[in-house]
Amino acid sequence: MTRITTKILGLLVPAVFFSTSCKKNSSSDTDTEELKAEILSDISSNVSKSSYEDLFAKSDALLAAVTTLNAATNETNLTQSRAAWKNIRTTWERTESWLFGPVEADNIDPRIDSWPVDFNDLDAILNNNDELTETYVDNLGDFLKGFHPIEYILWGRDGNKTAAQFTAREKAYLVALAQNLRKLCGEVRNTWSEGYATQLATAGKGSAEFSTQQEAYFQLVDAMSGICEEVANAKIKEPFDANDPSQEESPFAKNSFTDFSNNITGVLDMYQGKFTADGKGIEDLVRNYNLSLDTEIKSKHAAAIAALAAFNKPFGEAIGSEQSKIQNAMDKINDLQAVLDGKLRPFIQQYVK
Repeated sequence: MTRITTKILGLLVPAVFFSTSCKKNSSSDTDTEELKAEILSDISSNVSKSSYEDLFAKSDALLAAVTTLNAATNETNLTQSRAAWKNIRTTWERTESWLFGPVEADNIDPRIDSWPVDFNDLDAILNNNDELTETYVDNLGDFLKGFHPIEYILWGRDGNKTAAQFTAREKAYLVALAQNLRKLCGEVRNTWSEGYATQLATAGKGSAEFSTQQEAYFQLVDAMSGICEEVANAKIKEPFDANDPSQEESPFAKNSFTDFSNNITGVLDMYQGKFTADGKGIEDLVRNYNLSLDTEIKSKHAAAIAALAAFNKPFGEAIGSEQSKIQNAMDKINDLQAVLDGKLRPFIQQYVK
């Protein structure tokens, strides 16, 4: 997610809130105080903790795949390594809709997802004589480790690299990169499992991180809004405005539209309180008071996903030939962000203390 320019993690929303028109729907039948606590508990377990466990498992699978590729460099093992990269990438991009807590505090995001790749610095590493170990990679600058150097080595600059083109040096760097990615994914998983999940779940009830439930809910909504801002106005807009495919996030694997879609999918994951297992989510509180707001959020989300699915060519090509579709995708994502900031956040202000 981290760009070489400005990184947008969470949108700072002014502390001025507009009243939300809310129609109550069977609120007397629901213990809303219990529901608010259950939502935070389920999100911490079913969304954040579960997703980071999945991320770690997939980092393990990626390391195994590239280790096999290193030992037997053939097209079958290259295909499997690329599939493993795309598999973990799917999970990571969804988690960017809850990019707070250990990922932010421990500076994990820039260390595994900085882009675009610096070809000159990468080539300098590939051409020097340093021993390529996990520790060596860990001490490199952010743009020389993580997802995108792995992507670059697996696909090549033009996206059509063959197994026969791999050098021994590239394979050594690839394995060290995957080892480092696994370590960092493990750090996030462990921090959530060993305490941060409890901090979120007990917000306002003894949590050292969140003194009130409202603080925790604002964190969730701002993270959802923040990824909309990042996708529409950085990941898409900056390469589009510059008509420069080199600014694309995942150009070698031609995976950018999939990245964007998974980012926005994560917004609904957070809203509904589910990653693989379903649970209580913010939607349950919203539906208790304002069905029309719930409908609007889901409608805007569906429109954004549909706009991102409307392309029949990779993002790097689409920015030059499908400008109206690109503009529509940005507009639809911005529409989703507008309802999150303009209606969902004031709703939280009103109903969560």
